[in-house]
Amino acid sequence: MPVVGTAGHVDHGKSTLVEALTGRDPDRWAVEKERGLTIDLGFAWADLGNGTIVGFVDVPGHERFVRNMLAGVGGFNIALFVVAADEGWMPQSEEHLAVLDLLDVRHGVVALTRVDLAEADFIDLARADVESHVAGTVAESWPIVEVSGVTGDGLEDLRSKLIAALAAAGPTPDVGRPKLWIDRSFVVAGTGVVVTGTLVGGSIAAEDRLTAYPGGQVRIRSLQSHEEKRTEVGPGMRVAANLAGIERGDVSRGAVLARPNDAVLTDRVLIRVLRPPRPSAEVSDRSSYHVHLGTASVPAGLRFVETEDYAIVTLARPLPMTMGDRFILRDTGRRSVVAGGVVLDPTPTTQPTFADAEALDRVVEGGADERATALVTMHGSMDAAVVSASTGGGKPRNTITTADRFISTEAAAGKVDRAIELVDEFHAAHSLRPGMPRSSLASQLGVDRAELSALVAEAGGELTDDGVSVRRTGFVQRLTSEDQEAWAVARGTMADSLAVPRAGQLGLSDELLHAIVRRGDLIQVDTDLVFLPEQVNEIVAALEDIEEPFTVSAFRDALGLSRRHAVPLLEWLDRSGRTTRDGDLRTVRRR
Repeated sequence: MPVVGTAGHVDHGKSTLVEALTGRDPDRWAVEKERGLTIDLGFAWADLGNGTIVGFVDVPGHERFVRNMLAGVGGFNIALFVVAADEGWMPQSEEHLAVLDLLDVRHGVVALTRVDLAEADFIDLARADVESHVAGTVAESWPIVEVSGVTGDGLEDLRSKLIAALAAAGPTPDVGRPKLWIDRSFVVAGTGVVVTGTLVGGSIAAEDRLTAYPGGQVRIRSLQSHEEKRTEVGPGMRVAANLAGIERGDVSRGAVLARPNDAVLTDRVLIRVLRPPRPSAEVSDRSSYHVHLGTASVPAGLRFVETEDYAIVTLARPLPMTMGDRFILRDTGRRSVVAGGVVLDPTPTTQPTFADAEALDRVVEGGADERATALVTMHGSMDAAVVSASTGGGKPRNTITTADRFISTEAAAGKVDRAIELVDEFHAAHSLRPGMPRSSLASQLGVDRAELSALVAEAGGELTDDGVSVRRTGFVQRLTSEDQEAWAVARGTMADSLAVPRAGQLGLSDELLHAIVRRGDLIQVDTDLVFLPEQVNEIVAALEDIEEPFTVSAFRDALGLSRRHAVPLLEWLDRSGRTTRDGDLRTVRRR
């Protein structure tokens, strides 16, 4: 069930034409019927013939309601562009055509309406006027049909042209990532919150759990399309969804329903600036704008990136966006559509360059994998979920992949070189330490632990990661002559008795002490208690002569140690598996 959207100047007969085609008046409000003026979006549907059932979204044509008009143009399969034969081209004709051009609505029909009110010569002039104005736009090749919604003249021809345009447009793409931009939200007694919109991107079904941006998690209780209950609806259809888990005030026009992680919620985007064939005004980075995306309208500012072809747009509140999304820029002061935009990067770097934007622009219309590759190349490293959400599920090439990140091979090569440089600097400054702490190296490289592991693996064997530190492969700790002299003095002090001094009394620096422990020349029993290996062997041998089970006191007396030495030494013997403790008693564990 594709969707046909109207466009055109106020009072040119859009609603009348929709009613003539469908038998349903799209104007919903009493004030609209009283004034004969469409103020808000209207909806209807009909079988155009041969079983071609279509929905119609009727938009207001008055300049004061352009915001409502822009909320309705998303999700069109084709446009029904209306120009009154008795009035000809008018200001909103130009603005609405600019919108269709900026949103790249490539298929449609031009209806030259109210032919019952115009003389034949004037109709010919109006047709020539339309042909002149649509030249060079998306509507240049659209058929022009002379029609009257009042008398019915030309309606059959219009139906056949609409059917042909729909066939040329083809079905709405299904990329498995549904989005429902909400254009109405209301409460039905006994049912709860109901939202309506035009579904794009994929299918949804009853009981699906989706995310409302904004609004949070929701569950679809039930679905309708054209007043018929359905268990599932596909892209391109008008949908009414009854939602659970949300209040009416939590969701309104401008919100969107989508699956989690199918779009990036962002308030800053890199765009290509689009200009209509006949710009109404210059785009300036000193003006204030509204961004119209889907059914949302958000205040925004704009800053060009080196040239006026690319810009950073900053939004007053976040919107869910994906690469390739198109939106409209409406100048707040002039109250007119002046440009549009194509989203190149929903999460741009702090200072993107013209070259960055141009590289993304070359692939934005391509495949998801191609977009993902360009995006990661530009950023260097990106969260995998953000890449998927930004590109429609793309998987980048030429990258190193961790559990949750992509790193471009180019960025990885640079970071590997920097990692080797940092580790070398660390070894030079701390020759007694086994390597650079992983946390310090990761911090200086600006990566997380998983990325660091991937970079070490990419270093071609030049780096070794022991889980705590990273060192140059083959690095050996070397004691200077001063270190060796200090160690000789400390060793001599310890060798005299098992009642060894505390580690802090040996006159060794912490780094030297730890280096000697790592070499195996000292055994660390407690934080501040170390023994020579031969002393430990002597202690272990002495255990054989102690009557079992034995107490701390018996152990202390047998070896001539103080309790200050005996307790931590026994606890170390327990931990190392040489003794077994049962309450206050111990036995020797024999191998």
